[in-house]
Amino acid sequence: MEKPDEKIGIVLEGGGMRGVYTAGVLDFLQSENFFADGVIGVSAGAVQAVNYVSSQPKRGFRVIANYANDKRYMSFRSLLFSGDLFNKKFCYEVIPNALDPFDYDAFAESPIKCFATVTNVLTGEAEHLELRDLREDMDKLRASGSLPLVSRLVSIDGVPHLDGGIADSIPYEAFHRMGYGMCIVVLTRAKGYRKNPNKLMPLIRWKYRRYPRFVEACANRYIEYNRTLEKLESAEASGEVFVIRPERTVEVARLERNGDKLRALYEEGFDEARSRFEDLKRFVGK
Repeated sequence: MEKPDEKIGIVLEGGGMRGVYTAGVLDFLQSENFFADGVIGVSAGAVQAVNYVSSQPKRGFRVIANYANDKRYMSFRSLLFSGDLFNKKFCYEVIPNALDPFDYDAFAESPIKCFATVTNVLTGEAEHLELRDLREDMDKLRASGSLPLVSRLVSIDGVPHLDGGIADSIPYEAFHRMGYGMCIVVLTRAKGYRKNPNKLMPLIRWKYRRYPRFVEACANRYIEYNRTLEKLESAEASGEVFVIRPERTVEVARLERNGDKLRALYEEGFDEARSRFEDLKRFVGK
């Protein structure tokens, strides 16, 4: 697809297993040879982003569908003995290197810039880290999806980081500032969704008591998330951004294991992107 002068960026919200919706959207775009100049993902969105950049359609869905019920992938036993609900070695070494190989070379050689949003635990602020070669940058990707309470801190250059969604769940404004003036935002919740205060804040305050700014970011997350959605919906209405989101309330949980639900949500993402594709082409001027 020939692109206009203004850089096109794709912004991918997280949402755990709801990331299969994002996988469906990206797979349709790849089927139409629609490739942006850059993509930024948060948590599960970052995981889907790398498959888009490496041009491996269906891999993002396949990994979740094939391993959601595999205790090597995710289990409370892993959480108990390693501190990570999602097993680090299995998820970030065994799967991409052996079971469902990730194309590291295609990723590194792609002209598409790829970024993962993480939260700096010391400052409580978002950082948007470029992923150049996943053989070296896998910890940045892992940090983006390391949920508080069920993940160990991930050290990047000696600084602890966790899930990017804490500080910036939908980083479309940051991507604008980074030079991507034409943003396509993929959400994993239906229009009208708003977050509520985190009921686990007492536990978060205790576990991360050494990191007061991170605790504050966790406490304020629902406020910032809802504020971002309000601004995004306003920008969408004025034609400044293009948003793809589920049409109906999503019944897939963050840690969903039901294969039928996962496939249905993947297909919904694929179909929604297809139904909106002509509008999308008009948005980018093609």
